[in-house]
Amino acid sequence: MKKILWLIFLVLIINKVDAKVYYSDYSDYSPFQEEEVLSSDTIDVIKEERYLWYKDKEILGDYKLYNEVDKFSNDCYLTDYTDWSNQKIDNVGYVYDSRTKYNYTMAKGIRYIHLFDLQGSYGSFRITELDIKYKNKSINYTYTCEGCFGDFDDYIHNGIYEENKSYISNGGSLIIDLGKEYPIHLVETVFYIFDLGDTDKLYTIGYSTDKKNLIYSKQYKLKFSDENWVNSVKRVHNSDEINTSIWQYKESSTGLRNNDFVVKKENVTEYRYQEKWCKVYETVQEYSDYSKEPVDDYINKIDDSLKYFYSYRKRDKLELDIKEITDKNFDLNNFVISSSDEVKINNNIDWNKNGTYKVSFQVNDLKVDENVVLNVESNTIEELKKQLENLKNEYDNKIKELEEQLSNCNNECFDIENQSKQYEKQLSSLNEDILKYQKEINSLKNLNDQYLNKIKELEDDIKRLNNGIENITKEKDSLINQLNSYKDQNDIEVPKFMLKIGSLDNKIILIILLLLLCLSFLIGKHSNKK
Repeated sequence: MKKILWLIFLVLIINKVDAKVYYSDYSDYSPFQEEEVLSSDTIDVIKEERYLWYKDKEILGDYKLYNEVDKFSNDCYLTDYTDWSNQKIDNVGYVYDSRTKYNYTMAKGIRYIHLFDLQGSYGSFRITELDIKYKNKSINYTYTCEGCFGDFDDYIHNGIYEENKSYISNGGSLIIDLGKEYPIHLVETVFYIFDLGDTDKLYTIGYSTDKKNLIYSKQYKLKFSDENWVNSVKRVHNSDEINTSIWQYKESSTGLRNNDFVVKKENVTEYRYQEKWCKVYETVQEYSDYSKEPVDDYINKIDDSLKYFYSYRKRDKLELDIKEITDKNFDLNNFVISSSDEVKINNNIDWNKNGTYKVSFQVNDLKVDENVVLNVESNTIEELKKQLENLKNEYDNKIKELEEQLSNCNNECFDIENQSKQYEKQLSSLNEDILKYQKEINSLKNLNDQYLNKIKELEDDIKRLNNGIENITKEKDSLINQLNSYKDQNDIEVPKFMLKIGSLDNKIILIILLLLLCLSFLIGKHSNKK
C-alpha cells in the first residue's frame, strides 16, 4: 500500500514539474478601496490604516425661531400673519400688528307692519286712529287694506280717537308700508280700537322686510266694550314685547358704524403675529475623508474610526502542461491547468497530418507560443498510404514520360532511316555520274593539257569528297547503332540535334558535288567547241 501511495506521489510530482507557469507584467496599482482584497500569486496588495479627521467649523444651520439665547445671522424671514386674535403674545420672535375691532349688536330692519286675522263685534274690526312712530316721531306711511270700507283712509289719521266710522271686515288685513327699512327697536306702532260689543277682539301683528316673509308675529285677544262711545282702547306695539334673539344679531367690523341700526357697540383690541425665523450659527465638526495622516487643518483624529483600505495590482497567469497529442479529438484546452482569465487558443494544426505545430495561448496581454507534437497513429498509416500513392503516381508518370520519349525517338529514327536510304540512292547516282565524268575527263586529257591540272585537282577534290561521304556513312551507321542502343535502354532521351547532323552534312556535300559536276560539264562543252 505504501508503494502505491509513493508511486502516486511521484506521478503527481512529475506532472507538476512538467507544467509551466507564465505571468504577465503587473498592472498599475488601483485606487485605495474599503473592500478587502486578498493577496495571491496574481494579486499584489497594499494594506493601509486610515482614520477620520475633523476640525471645528462655524456654519449657518437651519432656520430657527428668533430668541435671545442662540447666535443668529441676518439671514431671516417673516412668516405670514396669523389670524387676528384678542390674545397678545409677548415673544421676541414675534412681530405683531394690532387693530381696533368693533363688536356690534345690530337691530334687524323692517319695512312692513302686518295687521291680520282681524275680528271684532258686529262683523267688523274698527281702528279709529293709526300712527307709526320712529324714534318717538310720527312718520308717513302707506297701506294696503283687504276688507276696509271705502272711506277708511279718511278717518284713521284725522286725530279723532272716538268715532265709529273706519271699518275692516272680520278676517280682513292691513299691510302698512313704511317706505324704507327702519331699525325695529326704534319703530313703534300706535293704534286705537273702538267697539261697542262685548265679543272678543282679535288681531295679529307682524313685521317683515317684504310683504311675505315675517320676521315676527303675535296674536292678541282683547275683552272690552265701549257702550258709552267715549273709551276707545289704545294699543302700542314695539320691540320691547319681542325676544331680543329674534330682532337682534351680532356683527363685528374694523370700521366704525354710526347709524340707528346699532343697538350696542363694544371696542376690542386684536392682535396678529408674524414669526421671525433666522439662520443660526452653529459649531459643527467637519470631517475629512479617511486618510493615513492629517489633511490640511483637519488635525483631530477620531480614534475609533479606524478602517483598512486596500490598493492592489494584478497580473495574468497561465499554467500549461504541454504533451504529445495522440488523439484527433483532443481538446487543446486540456493543456491549460489554470489561468487568471479566459484563454484564447490559436493554432494551425492539420489534424490529419502528424508533425510539430505552433499553438498560441493568450490571456489578455499575456501570450505564450508552444510547439505541440501531433502524433496520431491513424495519421501515420494514412501518411504512408499517401507516400506509397505518391510513389506509384510518380512511377506511373515516369513510365508515361519514357513511353512518350520512346515514341518520339522511334518516329525520329524512322525519319533518319528514310533519309539515309534517300542519301544512299543519291550517292549511288553520284558515283555513277562520277565514273562517267571520269571517263569523259580521261578522254579530255588528250584534248587539252591546260585542263589536266584542273582535272587532277577535281579528282583530288572528288577523292576528298568520297572520303567525307565514307566518314558520313560511318558516322550514320554509328548513330543508328547508338539509337538502337538507346531504344533498348528506354531511360535516356536521344537529342534530336544528334539525329539530324548526318542529314545536314550530306546535303551540303551533295550540293558541292553538283556544283563541281556542273562546272566539269561546262568545261567539257567548252573544250569540244575548240
